[in-house]
Amino acid sequence: MTGTISSFGFGGISSQLLLGVQNLSQNQSALQLQASTGVLSDSYAGLGSSRTQALALQPAITQISAWTGNVTNAQNTLTTTQTALSQISSIASDLTSSLSTLGSTMSYSSITTAATAAQSALTSLGNLLNTKQGDSYVFAGQQGTTAPVSTDLGTSSLATEIKQAVSQLGSSSAADVLSTTQDLANNTTAGQPFSASVSTSPDQAYQQKTQVIVGQSETVSVGMVATQGATSTSTSSPIRDLMRNLMVVASLGSSSTSSTDYSSLISGLQSSMDEVTSGLGDMSGLLGVQQNSLTSQSSMLSQMSSALTTQLGQVKDADLAQVSTQVTDTNNQLQASYSLIADMKSMTLASYL
Repeated sequence: MTGTISSFGFGGISSQLLLGVQNLSQNQSALQLQASTGVLSDSYAGLGSSRTQALALQPAITQISAWTGNVTNAQNTLTTTQTALSQISSIASDLTSSLSTLGSTMSYSSITTAATAAQSALTSLGNLLNTKQGDSYVFAGQQGTTAPVSTDLGTSSLATEIKQAVSQLGSSSAADVLSTTQDLANNTTAGQPFSASVSTSPDQAYQQKTQVIVGQSETVSVGMVATQGATSTSTSSPIRDLMRNLMVVASLGSSSTSSTDYSSLISGLQSSMDEVTSGLGDMSGLLGVQQNSLTSQSSMLSQMSSALTTQLGQVKDADLAQVSTQVTDTNNQLQASYSLIADMKSMTLASYL
């Protein structure tokens, strides 16, 4: 009789109690997961009716993160480019000073010093034009994996051709020498000394600037190309002109300083350097405009990401204070259920009387 009462009492109610304990255990696991991860569910399905909104928000946040990464990379490239361009401007400034000295002093010593400095500057210029940010050459434009300068500028075939032209000073006028050397510098062939992709006209080079996706259907051109003009409508390249002027000065040892055209040659180079300095300043200004624009874009993307992340948090994030209370309540209920089940297993007929 006692066994019958115990079996009936436990067997009749135990299934409901065990089901309740199972549900409480599942709730406890879910709450503990929320407490440890800070989110309501480790799957979208567990978000219930909110999953549609979460599914829409998460890809949008990921896309904004990608755009932000593009902007950051572009900003880093622009900073590197500005630094290199500043050093190129210093080369131009030094050459201007050398030409000023040559314009007033035609001694062998001053010419040798200027030619040696120009030869060294050509190597420096080539190295600066091959400056890299990460794995990309900052002056290569869209062909960022190819070095824009293919050979040492000072020993290139272009330098040799310009030296031959300068050696004709005296038999040829300064105007002719300047015109010839300018044509040579403006019409270089692929690999001599620039890579094929930048061995092009200033306006075509300008159009080859790197394209960066910074928003929905929004692409901007950033950086600069070694042979581009100071603006999209420029007919000359400040860097090509600087290179040509350095090559001419480096070749002055092959010309006769007694020639009446020597002074005219120096004067022509000085006029060219005025344009080079102005052009390099314009290019630096354009880079600054790009930097400011990207800074504004970065700020906007940050605000968008913050707003969407907040919305997603409202859908996915758990209220940790509330979860903590629920975990305690669930644990108490489980302990009470376990105690009740244990008591029922030992119940006899006397327990019902």
